[in-house]
Amino acid sequence: MSSRKNGVRNLAVRYLLAPAFVLATLFAPRALVADPQETPDAAKVAADAAATKAATEAVNKATADAMSKVNAFQTKEARAALVPVADKADAEPRVAMALGRVLDQEKKYDEAAAMLKKAAEKSPSDPAPVVFLGESYLHANRPADADAAFKNAAEIAQRCAEADPKDASARYFLGVSQQRLKKYDEAVTQLEKARELQPDNALVLYQIGATKVFQGKWAEGVDLLTKALEKDGSLATAYYYRGLAQDKLGKKDQMVLDLDRFVKLAPDAPEADRARTVLRAAKR
Repeated sequence: MSSRKNGVRNLAVRYLLAPAFVLATLFAPRALVADPQETPDAAKVAADAAATKAATEAVNKATADAMSKVNAFQTKEARAALVPVADKADAEPRVAMALGRVLDQEKKYDEAAAMLKKAAEKSPSDPAPVVFLGESYLHANRPADADAAFKNAAEIAQRCAEADPKDASARYFLGVSQQRLKKYDEAVTQLEKARELQPDNALVLYQIGATKVFQGKWAEGVDLLTKALEKDGSLATAYYYRGLAQDKLGKKDQMVLDLDRFVKLAPDAPEADRARTVLRAAKR
């Protein structure tokens, strides 16, 4: 979706990358100057460290690529990005989370839930997989389960934010959870805190903009969603919510452009059928 400092969340990277780097720099020089009897062990440590670093970098790259493609509803490409690390899903929560999101977009909701639960169990201090689990429950028309997941995610994110007030990812996922629980004012507060910490994060701008739309603040929503799309034009649902807001502002032409763009980018998205219905009505 686990990661909490890369893009939206990459917490595990802090703990996995640092040891590999430290081991590599700490032990590699020893292989050149150590006692001959110690050299094989030192070389092995350095080799193991290098292998760990390479494996971690592979996971980072694959999951970041997959998550970006999921956000753009490029489902097949997201699955392809995970092929090199797919065998790590049982041990690596970031891989399990990304794969869970792919399965959700493939509408394999039971499999998606199982994979996202696995990610959450392996990374209990990360709210990201729990948020995505809630999203998948919504897509599967399981609102009670979705609410339970979002409440759980909000509690996890709140603890993270209290432990580190500068944790932008914690603020982001807390805000998203509150948004999904229809606590819009609280959601905006948390998302604005995330924005202060990461002003150029397109996903943060998108979520604030979507929340403004849910509040009926159409003009603010359009402005924020436009800023998000300027930073990342692949955020398909930003076009959807901006289109709905444009309609409320009486800008039918802009609404048609946005919804048409959304349907082309994400024809299989949960919101796509509604967008097509609105478009048909507007074009009569």
